[in-house]
Amino acid sequence: MRDTVCRSLILLLLASIAACGEAPPPEAQELKRDARSQSSSRPTAAAEEPKPARSDPDQDDSTDSGRQARSLLDVLGLGGGHPIPDGLIPGGDCPPAPYGADEEIAAQTEARVPLKVGLTLTNLWIPNPEEEYECLNQVTSVDRQGLVFTVGCTDPRNRRVMTRRTCRTDLRSARMLHTQVGAIEVIDESGEALPETVVGATEWSLSAAEFAELKRTGETRHHYVQIGSMNGLSWEATAVLRREAAETAAVAVNDRMVDLPVIRASGEASLWIFGETVKGRVTALILDDERFPLLVDYTHSIESSEQPRFKLSFVKITFPSTRGRDGDGAALGELGGVGEMERRLAEEKRVDVYGIYFDFNSDRIRKESEPILQEIADMLGRNADWTLSIDGHTDNVGGDAYNLDLSRRRSESVRRALGERYGIEATRLTTAGHGAFAPKDTNDTPEGRSRNRRVELVRQ
Repeated sequence: MRDTVCRSLILLLLASIAACGEAPPPEAQELKRDARSQSSSRPTAAAEEPKPARSDPDQDDSTDSGRQARSLLDVLGLGGGHPIPDGLIPGGDCPPAPYGADEEIAAQTEARVPLKVGLTLTNLWIPNPEEEYECLNQVTSVDRQGLVFTVGCTDPRNRRVMTRRTCRTDLRSARMLHTQVGAIEVIDESGEALPETVVGATEWSLSAAEFAELKRTGETRHHYVQIGSMNGLSWEATAVLRREAAETAAVAVNDRMVDLPVIRASGEASLWIFGETVKGRVTALILDDERFPLLVDYTHSIESSEQPRFKLSFVKITFPSTRGRDGDGAALGELGGVGEMERRLAEEKRVDVYGIYFDFNSDRIRKESEPILQEIADMLGRNADWTLSIDGHTDNVGGDAYNLDLSRRRSESVRRALGERYGIEATRLTTAGHGAFAPKDTNDTPEGRSRNRRVELVRQ
């Protein structure tokens, strides 16, 4: 009986890892496995899939041969599961930089949702009706081999932030999607943790090859995986996604709601979930942009349940402003970028800011807020005569008095951070808290409440 209960708890834990990136405690992870041998033992792609791009002979992209990986379920004697597919390499090395990597990086920086340092994608994790956390996926580096990002949730009981790497060759041609973070740990010879890498899969998007196939033929083969151990999967879904419609998805982008152009695609799926095979459906809203076909909303559903069995939905997207125009000639300011914050303050004297993040029910500013705080400081540096009021807003959970106090404390935290970290004079900043009395969206849904939690800047 005790073993059954333990296994059930671990399966629930893995489900939470997949939803928000929350990891098991590191002290439970002891077993090491040589990831280099894992890499050499598996083919890189099926025969009918696009061949990996040749490496650039002018670029030295060598990696440490002492990399190792370890898995929680292996440590606890619960390894195995569904076989890991050919081409999926937990803890593997990213292939060398492909030809055209520099041009690809430049194009992705100009995408509708720019894939660049500072991009932060926010999804919700709701473990129970009383708890509602935001999980922040933030790009910290982009290079010719791929990108590195961090994942952390606003649960104050677990402030661990994990690091993941996605290979550039997978952004181009992978045929698998793996959204889970924290199931394995990659370490070097000295025992230092390296970014978790799962070669053969994307993390937030279709690959360029999958998206091109969907646009060209109206369908693409889809393969979703979650790693349960070094030798097996805990979750797998296979389907043919068929294009159904072109539509828009409302998402908070930087300072306002934006209707992003998306392609709706879905297909009947075979789902293998923790040992059980069921029939279901995979549905995706895919950003209609070949440079970065982000999965804005992605669900697995089964016939026996009205609620999705798995859901990944980005309710807020933020990124630092850059000056320029996108590849279609449209100003990125249409998506809240390109100095849009500064422009709106100059013209309208107020702007909502969604890129400042706090721990749940706390005024503690999270590290993921630094790109937007830096942008505010730079903007104030360019406009020496500006003074700002920093206004805090909350959702309606917790009562009016509590939320008023929380919003005031959060606005004061922002003022203090701008002064202490970026040298902004205290006389240029005032604070105010409005609690839940000025909502931008409904408070009846988790997505609406997330958008109501924000900071507003008002030029005096």
